[in-house]
Amino acid sequence: MELAVLLALLGAARALSTCRSLDLEAARRKRIEAVRGQILSKLRLSSPPPAPEGPPRALPEDVRALYNSTRELLRQRARLRPPDDPEEYYAKELHRFPMEPLGEGGAGGGG
Repeated sequence: MELAVLLALLGAARALSTCRSLDLEAARRKRIEAVRGQILSKLRLSSPPPAPEGPPRALPEDVRALYNSTRELLRQRARLRPPDDPEEYYAKELHRFPMEPLGEGGAGGGG
């Protein structure tokens, strides 16, 4: 008897609920469309440009050389940089900022 009443109340509560189940795929698509719209807005475009036809072009040799030299320079800098000292991570000094003047309240001991 109590179980039947509980089930009836649960069914009635579910019928009155205005909550819809969350569709994660729809939310993801909506977010992607919002980001796409923001990018187009920044580029002052109303729609995405058409995709290029044919196979992708090869990079010009000067662009490739610039990329490779920059990458090699960054590797050299990383090798020459001394390893991080764990002690540098932690603070060396302690600063204390009293928020209440001494002598007032119970902190100062004056009474």
